Amino acid sequence: MTLRPPDIQPGYQEIASGGPRRGDGDLGPVRLTEGVSWVNVNCVSDTGTGRLTLTVDTVGEFTVDCPSTEARINVNQLDLAEARKGRFHIETTDRVRWIASIQVPS
Repeated sequence: MTLRPPDIQPGYQEIASGGPRRGDGDLGPVRLTEGVSWVNVNCVSDTGTGRLTLTVDTVGEFTVDCPSTEARINVNQLDLAEARKGRFHIETTDRVRWIASIQVPS
């Protein structure tokens, strides 16, 4: 099954991305701006339903299910009162393939 990169939201720019890959990943340090940012991931599991956790240190984390029947598209909105820095990590098993993107206003 083919994974396609997450769409770039209109008026936004990508500041970190990774994939397609399997298993854990570290997309490095990011600087999120005040206001709305997007953390997007597309994923699929080789068998059954896999789980994937996206973490932006100092900001929060999201856990998503990755089915084996179709590529799942997950769009997560962050609305920050102030700019923050953190590392972007993804934790999952080797049976889950993913592509991820963090986007901030242009």
